[in-house]
Amino acid sequence: MERLERITKNICKKLELVGVAGYLIMVLVNIIDVVGSKFFKWPLPGAFEVTSFAQVIAIALTIPLGLFLGFHLSIDFIFEKLPKTPRYLINIFVSAVLTIFFVLVFLQALEYGYSLQISEEIGSVSKIPLFPFAYVIAAGAVPVILYYIISTVKSIKGR
Repeated sequence: MERLERITKNICKKLELVGVAGYLIMVLVNIIDVVGSKFFKWPLPGAFEVTSFAQVIAIALTIPLGLFLGFHLSIDFIFEKLPKTPRYLINIFVSAVLTIFFVLVFLQALEYGYSLQISEEIGSVSKIPLFPFAYVIAAGAVPVILYYIISTVKSIKGR
């Protein structure tokens, strides 16, 4: 299990680099759009779409590492006051439910990406195909699924 966790963390770190590139693209596009529109009376065509697409990349690919680093929401102040057995059972239940949820997110993102690919949907101004971004969401869900599987197994083992 520790090997799977280490491999998943390494994958998350690589995905995070792509996600950070998405953040940088968002910043760069916004700077170009604002400078272009304010100083040259020429806003960047499709800036809103490109920013939205970059946001999908940034969010979907940085969430997994955030989970491993503990940057997710939790209600520890209530949870810690519970006796050990209910905490143990709640941990198992929550991890299992979240595993199932993200498996469904993964499957729906794949299905949606495929439907966008078949229909050849593109951005109205940027003309960028939409389907890769649904696949990015699916790719970002894989390490999240692995994280919750690892979390479920750890909870069952009592660690």
